[in-house]
Amino acid sequence: MTWARRHPIVVISIVTALVVVSGTTAWAVSYDHRSAQTMLPGTVVGGVPVGGLHEDRALEAVRARVEDPLHRPIQVHADSFNTSTTAWDLGLRVDVPAAVHRAAIRSHQGNLFQRVWGRLFGHTSPSVAVTPTWGQGNVSAIVDQAAKAVAVAPQNAKIDTSSGFVNIVAPKTGRQLDVERSRTAVLDAAKSASPSVNLVSTPVEPKVGAAAVSKVILVRTGENMLYLYEDGKVTKQYSVATGQAAFPTPTGTWRIVSKIVNPTWTNPNSSWSTSMPATIGPGPNNPLGTRALALDAPGILIHATSDTSSIGFSASHGCIRMNPDDEMDLFGRVSAGTTVAIVNAGPAKPRPSAAAPAPTTPNQSATVNY
Repeated sequence: MTWARRHPIVVISIVTALVVVSGTTAWAVSYDHRSAQTMLPGTVVGGVPVGGLHEDRALEAVRARVEDPLHRPIQVHADSFNTSTTAWDLGLRVDVPAAVHRAAIRSHQGNLFQRVWGRLFGHTSPSVAVTPTWGQGNVSAIVDQAAKAVAVAPQNAKIDTSSGFVNIVAPKTGRQLDVERSRTAVLDAAKSASPSVNLVSTPVEPKVGAAAVSKVILVRTGENMLYLYEDGKVTKQYSVATGQAAFPTPTGTWRIVSKIVNPTWTNPNSSWSTSMPATIGPGPNNPLGTRALALDAPGILIHATSDTSSIGFSASHGCIRMNPDDEMDLFGRVSAGTTVAIVNAGPAKPRPSAAAPAPTTPNQSATVNY
């Protein structure tokens, strides 16, 4: 008697087991084949559940949630500048097909029974991130366009003497784009899929403010008057002497560079001063008086004079002479840095010969003086 005849129950059990295993294997193969193109249950790609979907449907679902927002318009504003762009145009990229394909590969990893088990019970469901990257975009171009559109140059405070008098031109604050902050704002809008972004502009203050022209001295040659302007209005005016026709007071816009108490006169080595001493120190014989305002016009001062008969005429060698009391008054009202505008208000007005002092040398005319 054979072993099988002696142990029929064992044989039946083995055969039954083989049939079950064979049937289970056949079912597993069939199930694995049917689900070969679908994602494992519970699979997530870029935060989007795609379990049980075919790869092409999973691609559509992830693109709709992850990539499509990158093509939505972003409105960019900066003062009067407006334009439209997208996160994709700005350079933000996502490779959705690659991420979905990685998830599909993971869904098909393992042996037959591991794949079937995972599909039935979901214990090995993959999760694949979609990581954004930055490519070549138009961030710089948009920021540059905005910067040009926003830019307004500041205007310094200045004086206008085209009328022959002083008109104060007020300063104006400019504008400029804060390029770095604006660039960051654009990138942040792309990352967050914001529908709009406001770029950052900042004021640009002028280098010369109103304080620089709050006090202005105006000298009108020919008329031989000096006006002190404060905040655009004449607050004092003085009769002065200006340069002779042969030695005109230089027109233009100058400034006081120093205030001198008891100045020393220094010989300018000009044709009219050849017989003069090298210097004349403080005292009653000093032609500059006790106060002088030195300008940045070479050799030109606003100073007191003892030759008060020259006041009101074109009688000096270029300097602006004042009555001593007037010079003392003006001296206390202005400071170094004060603007001095000198304009020609008419032809030179020589003083009458009878009013002129005696010549300083036999060869000088009576109108030649300091």
